Amino acid sequence: MNFALTEEQETFRRATRAFAEKEIAPIAAERDETNVYPVELLQLMANLGYLGLKFPSEYGGGDGGNLDAALVFEELAAASAGITLGIYCHVVLALTAIARIGNDDQKRRYLAPGIRAEKIGSFGSTEAGAGSDIAAISTRAERDGDGYVLNGAKLFCTNSPIADFIVLSSVTDATRGGGISLFIVDRGAPGLSVSQPIRTLGMHPAQTAEVVLENVRVPVENRLGEENRGVPNMLTAFAEGRIVAAAFAIGIARVAFDLARKYVLDRVQFGQPIARNQVIQHRLADMDTGIQAARLLTHQAAWLADHGRPFVKEASQAKVFATEAAARIAAQAMHLQGAYGYVIESPAQRYYRDTHVLEIGEGTSEILRNVIAKQLGL
Repeated sequence: MNFALTEEQETFRRATRAFAEKEIAPIAAERDETNVYPVELLQLMANLGYLGLKFPSEYGGGDGGNLDAALVFEELAAASAGITLGIYCHVVLALTAIARIGNDDQKRRYLAPGIRAEKIGSFGSTEAGAGSDIAAISTRAERDGDGYVLNGAKLFCTNSPIADFIVLSSVTDATRGGGISLFIVDRGAPGLSVSQPIRTLGMHPAQTAEVVLENVRVPVENRLGEENRGVPNMLTAFAEGRIVAAAFAIGIARVAFDLARKYVLDRVQFGQPIARNQVIQHRLADMDTGIQAARLLTHQAAWLADHGRPFVKEASQAKVFATEAAARIAAQAMHLQGAYGYVIESPAQRYYRDTHVLEIGEGTSEILRNVIAKQLGL
């Protein structure tokens, strides 16, 4: 059993780390403070092939797999989780939904320009009364001639203030219970409005807002997939996303660990580095063990998906374990640095704030445990 990356993958991983350290890490603290997203970065990433990594070359992509995406997002998140969240929502949510569910025309109108960063995507599913319960959404899409008229509101739509299009869910047949469909809605459509960005605990650079739809007309050619098949379509798109979400969490955990390790080696108390204390050593040992275990789970899930094997259980396990481990590790890293970890100037507090949403988005830990239990036949 070979756990090593190929030479090509290792070279790619190193190149991605170098890119992230040069282009993202230097602006991470500033953008966390100003809450401004570096949209220009997406064009640079498109030019280097990152935005299309997972998608078919027919549309300008790189024909890569889930393991490639996991390697990329670990490195990006290590540089800035908030900036990476915008990339994630564009690539892993919006573009992946179109790539997996859309027809050729939709791929040419949205996926291809999305890969080139000519169009930026957002994804909207969550509502005031519908989070984990996807079937509880209240946004309605009424058929009207050669299109649909949409009314409703979506909460926590990351990228919506900077997006050119939004992939969102809407009820198309209330009598069917699960009669939900997906639509691609252009940002400039009459009747669509986006609120000011919502203030959040972490992920500050990411632009997350409420989207309101008032009699928004959407042509039938912008319905994504079959009518009333939105729930299974979303589950298909989300499954791979959980692998990337796990890698995202590992990136934050890794830099939090590195920061804590350096601090305990440098910090001298009672005449010696505090790293000489066994209690400190044990905490660092547990933190590193969590990172290594999370990475193994994540790479296993990615390998299964890339080889056409069932991977829903493993992707859910990776996401639950990695995001919960990241939250613990970030908290421990801040604690080990004492007051220095608590001040705003320290990145430790940013890592701590940024980890918490990862346990909520792409399926909460509780919902994913339900998924795992179902896969176990329970």
